[in-house]
Amino acid sequence: MVRAINFIRYIMIFLYEMTIANIQVARLVLSPTLRIRPGFLSVPMEAQTDFEVTSLANSITLTPGTISVHVPDDRHAIVIHVLNIDKDEEAIRRSVKTQLESNILRWTRGKSESRQ
Repeated sequence: MVRAINFIRYIMIFLYEMTIANIQVARLVLSPTLRIRPGFLSVPMEAQTDFEVTSLANSITLTPGTISVHVPDDRHAIVIHVLNIDKDEEAIRRSVKTQLESNILRWTRGKSESRQ
């Protein structure tokens, strides 16, 4: 039962994040001056199983403005490309960890809270 609730929670959070990202990308693209700062970020990750890593990578890639690029063999981090890093790289890392990864881990590990 806990897993089902955590799965629904993850889906709702993911849909919210995807909606926000769509709005942000639309604003960037439709603005009169294209002021973007694309770049690569390494995001530390706790996900370890193939399913957890794949779920996180797919969630990142399905979110407009980001794409998963690489996961090292030791799975300590995931490298992502971001359309607009803007000024705060840590905010992007924090968002991936708190909005996506932590909820995937709650769902996949069947716990009420993931390790933070």
